[in-house]
Amino acid sequence: MHFKSQFDDDEAINMAPMIDMVFLLLIFFMVASHMIKIDKTPVELPQASSSVVPEKISDRTFITIRSSDTVGEEVEFFMNLKNTTIEDIKTKISDSFLDNENISICLRADKFVRHKHIKNIMQICAEIGVSDVIFAAFEVSNK
Repeated sequence: MHFKSQFDDDEAINMAPMIDMVFLLLIFFMVASHMIKIDKTPVELPQASSSVVPEKISDRTFITIRSSDTVGEEVEFFMNLKNTTIEDIKTKISDSFLDNENISICLRADKFVRHKHIKNIMQICAEIGVSDVIFAAFEVSNK
């Protein structure tokens, strides 16, 4: 007597849902890896009474000045998430300017940083010829 087995050899596993899941996971990890690249250097930005969000922020070079103390004398410089010195910043901006004269700088300075450190970065940009410099700040809500 021949019994019919529960699984026939002709049946196949439908691979379409599995392929859909693989593509969804791929898209998820691509988006998540892009979000990791956002500047995460902890800095307390100053507050501004009015501000304008720039239209194009993705092509900007980020320079972050973080205060090591509440006095603002001891600072750390970061350029595109990498700890650096003021001399290296000058060299890197100069090299970038030679490649692209329309270079854009976003300056993120801790609210405790002394103005002389910000002025140094601005002088470097002016000496090189970079004119597109914006400052990051939190907008104070008027509620």
